[in-house]
Amino acid sequence: MRPSEGWLTGSGRIGTINGSGQMTISNTLSSLARSQAGCDRIATTPLPFVYSLMVRRTIYLYCWLLPFALIEATSWFAPVFAAVVACVFFGLQAVTNELEHPFRNVQNGLSLDAICRVIKISACEALGQEAPAMRTLENYVLT
Repeated sequence: MRPSEGWLTGSGRIGTINGSGQMTISNTLSSLARSQAGCDRIATTPLPFVYSLMVRRTIYLYCWLLPFALIEATSWFAPVFAAVVACVFFGLQAVTNELEHPFRNVQNGLSLDAICRVIKISACEALGQEAPAMRTLENYVLT
């Protein structure tokens, strides 16, 4: 292989990989690069503050006005129903705030180390090498 050429080109030139193999590897690497670029955009593009602010204000307003809308139909149960609805809405808001950054190393983040370990195990098995051990939980979190 020449120093100026890449591994894929050099392997094709010396006959290690044929043309269809080169095409398959090239397409796979291109797909991987596109996926990586998409994940990078997800990780670096924040959700505009206005969206979360509007959701929060809408939830507060809705939960404040809900008992008045329910008072005729439910009488004194209106605050109980409003509290249940408020709990659901504020829980959903907390979940969306947590999922806004999926690549952080937190309890609800993606377990990227475990995903990479599974890929490595599959590659080792395909190559006939000894596979590393699976990831284990650390403080009930799979990293």
